[in-house]
Amino acid sequence: MREMESKMVSKVERERAALEAAEQDIAERKKRLAQMEKEEAEKELVRLVRKVGHERSVRLLELAVSVKPRSAIEALEKMEPAGQKQAS
Repeated sequence: MREMESKMVSKVERERAALEAAEQDIAERKKRLAQMEKEEAEKELVRLVRKVGHERSVRLLELAVSVKPRSAIEALEKMEPAGQKQAS
């Protein structure tokens, strides 16, 4: 009887350990994903700064700071890139 109980306990302990390992893996993957997203955003920012120029980028950021962030985002989203038309 005790042997059966110890097998059950060890199964429970193994399952608990496996669950903790999986949770740690998920936490690490979330950190890596956040880092990848940050790096991707930085690359996109560098690309866009090159496209519009450093001085214009700084001016755009200064103007965005002077208005509400939501207003700045909405205004930027409404802008069409030169030579491109919005899909309707």
